[in-house]
Amino acid sequence: MEPALVNPYLPSGRVTKAIASGDISEEILNSLKESGTDIIFTEPHPSLPSPLSYHADMQMVNVSEGVFVYAPGVSEKMLEKLKKLGFELIRGSVTLKNYYPFDVAYNCAVVGENAFLNPRYTDPIVLELLVKNNIRLNPVKQGYAKCSTAVVSEEAIITADLQIYRKAVDAGLDALLIQPQKNIILKGYDYGFIGGCSGLISDKEIAFFGDISTLENGDAISKFCTKHGKEAISLAKGYLVDLGGLFPLTSV
Repeated sequence: MEPALVNPYLPSGRVTKAIASGDISEEILNSLKESGTDIIFTEPHPSLPSPLSYHADMQMVNVSEGVFVYAPGVSEKMLEKLKKLGFELIRGSVTLKNYYPFDVAYNCAVVGENAFLNPRYTDPIVLELLVKNNIRLNPVKQGYAKCSTAVVSEEAIITADLQIYRKAVDAGLDALLIQPQKNIILKGYDYGFIGGCSGLISDKEIAFFGDISTLENGDAISKFCTKHGKEAISLAKGYLVDLGGLFPLTSV
């Protein structure tokens, strides 16, 4: 069976290729390989803060099936690999800077027919394409919207951000609100985000960059995933690490 391009962040089968941080650990990488997922690595973006420079969720956004909008300065090597898979790549108009909120122009959480983002700082090309593809814009104050949102299904998310949670519920989604997780590691910051340490590796599995049992809400997260037909997979031992998320690209 020929692999199909993934509808943004929502594979219809087993993920064969995905984007992940070039700073990923060997343990996590080996677990992904064992699951059958081949990784296209990000490279550090020269304009982003060092701890976030490899993060896919800071560099690009999957606005519709087969289409990415990317920040100026994203690695040409990675873009070429995406082109070979059949993706249309559109260069964004906003140049990233190394401080908040001017580093979040491409940090948008697309969840089925909804998107959660801060429109004040989001790249206008991203906004235009989301509207063109009939994706409802849900404005939030949180600039790190994709970082803050674990996509479980087109109708379900996990977040520690109260406004994203409320906007999701208002949009008709099932949302699990968790407390900020001090056990998610993000170098240079007090803690990381649930969206930045997760991603779907099949239509039945959501993977986490670490051991989900180390989270304060680990049991609730596992049960919520099960409720929506997903098994929570721990890719490594120890605390979860925010690496900018896993972006599924193709699935079979």
